[in-house]
Amino acid sequence: MTAFLIFIILSLINFYFGKIMKIRLSHLSLLSICLTFTLCAQGRILEYETTRLKSTAGAGAGSLLVEESIFLNPAAISFFNISTFYFQKVSTEQTPDNGAVSESDAISFIAADTKGSLKGAVAYTKQKKGDEKRKTIAGSMASPLGKMASFGVSYQHITEETVDEFHQSSEETYKKFTLGITRIISPELTMGVVAVDPLRERPQDSKAILGFQYVFKDTISLMLDGGADWKENLSSTLVWKAAAQIKFLDNFFLRFGTYRDKALKERGSGAGISWVQPKLTVEAALKNSKLEEDELLNQEGEKVQETSLSLSYRF
Repeated sequence: MTAFLIFIILSLINFYFGKIMKIRLSHLSLLSICLTFTLCAQGRILEYETTRLKSTAGAGAGSLLVEESIFLNPAAISFFNISTFYFQKVSTEQTPDNGAVSESDAISFIAADTKGSLKGAVAYTKQKKGDEKRKTIAGSMASPLGKMASFGVSYQHITEETVDEFHQSSEETYKKFTLGITRIISPELTMGVVAVDPLRERPQDSKAILGFQYVFKDTISLMLDGGADWKENLSSTLVWKAAAQIKFLDNFFLRFGTYRDKALKERGSGAGISWVQPKLTVEAALKNSKLEEDELLNQEGEKVQETSLSLSYRF
């Protein structure tokens, strides 16, 4: 919109003062096109998710998970007694509403130890989108609250390299805390409560989420998460995610989900499959997202397709 207005203004200048300034419309059009590319935002790097979370469109705050505990609900890791090492590779294609397809990628490493009384995990992620980059070093800890509940906290130290509309790069470092509680209501039903960035280091990230997972006959799992920013208008910051998981052939899991995040101006869906062995898990997922243009989020309107593959080894 800004570039279009600039084009109109330059055209009017040429019409009224072209003879005096001796500037041709073709030159002005070229200048307008250059400004169009200059003023376009690079776009926002999406929040990090494991392969499983991409397949469920981010749902799972009420699920019992290990690697995902750092980035979702840190309390969930408390119910395990294993050690794991996790590697993930993500390839992404972005298609702006008015632009060509571009590619980006991400890698992550997660290590977790849940064999002691204090459960924990550490992670390193590296994401790239065009000229912009994000590195995250994170950790989480959890402790039981009796036999059927737990409390956990995670910490992320994030460094971002961003590029402004004039192609000037800058670096920003910030931190993000997440608090979580997990409660086993029955063998079939679990619940999770998560407070993301309660210190409001970045207000656009702050939200409270309530999640549930229901397991039917150890074969079908249904997940539902919902939340919003508690200090803002709930209707404008509402986020909801719904997903299902189906177990088949004893060690295969098929997952799919959908989501809508009004605060981050996102919507989309995901699907994936897992092959689970006693020590090794292989997962693949595909997630499609639609981002709406938003100047405050440094976000241009675009479609994003993410393909994720991960390996997890338990010992």
